[in-house]
Amino acid sequence: MSASIDDPPTSRSNPELQEQSPVRIDATLTVARQDLERLLTRRYFGATLEAIEKVLVPIPIPLHSIDPSIVRRPGTRHHSAAFTVLANGPWAELMTPGCTGKFVPAEYVKANGLWREIAKGRILSVDAVKGVAEGEIYLGTESNKSRLTEVLHHLTNQDFLEVDQYGASAKVLSALVEHAFVAKAVSEGFRARRMPADVARHIGSYYYYDYELELKGVVKRVEIKSLWGTNTQCARLIHSKGSGYSTSSCKFDTQDIFAVSLFLRSGNVNDFAFARSVPDDEKPYGLPRASQFEDHVNQNPPCVLGNGKWFSSIRDVWTLG
Repeated sequence: MSASIDDPPTSRSNPELQEQSPVRIDATLTVARQDLERLLTRRYFGATLEAIEKVLVPIPIPLHSIDPSIVRRPGTRHHSAAFTVLANGPWAELMTPGCTGKFVPAEYVKANGLWREIAKGRILSVDAVKGVAEGEIYLGTESNKSRLTEVLHHLTNQDFLEVDQYGASAKVLSALVEHAFVAKAVSEGFRARRMPADVARHIGSYYYYDYELELKGVVKRVEIKSLWGTNTQCARLIHSKGSGYSTSSCKFDTQDIFAVSLFLRSGNVNDFAFARSVPDDEKPYGLPRASQFEDHVNQNPPCVLGNGKWFSSIRDVWTLG
């Protein structure tokens, strides 16, 4: 993962700094911070660097207590456990029933550990007098009792509930993943073209894929996806319904290659798995069809590098027919 602006440069990341003294390195970092602040606050006039950080980086909230008893609450179809957090900290404005977040490990917040999602959390009630908010621990659509029991073994009072204060982090992550994908493609010798999110009717038809890659005159379509949040061993190959989609699974013929970000598994935006968008009953390296929709791919197939279906390099899937 790339070093943050607060990480001191090393000779490995920047050979030019190898012979510099600590004083000179500190001066270099100061200039870098000033340049970043000048760039951001010039574009977003009136905003401070601290405000921009709060928008881009979700806030970690310390856990107050965990109750691992698993129940199915009235009116729900999923299993959940319980937790509490203090409601009167710097995050007080977020303490509202319905607020959701992700449980992340203490070593990520307090040390140099990588980000990962342990489980999901949702605030259910707030006691303003006691200054405590109560919530549920769950796993989304796959929050069954056995999986939740397993996950609770990895969640402790030392961990944190991470809340996206302004709803920007998912979009930021998506953009960083795309940036990393383009850098990876270019480093492997490809030309990359980003498809617009929408196309005016007088220009052309809607693109059902994210990028075009070109190599020696050959062009292929790439759709960028992520892992399944509640089960990071599976890819999340879904598409919004409508525009010819009778189910939420991606169609095989709307892209040539799937590029799946492994961030939810590794915590590194530079990690990807690539697969060809063909059915496994036609090609041994293909992906399974969606049940009852043979033109669509299974929306959550296992994503395992090295299993003959998923590859770490674009070139590994480029020549597959």
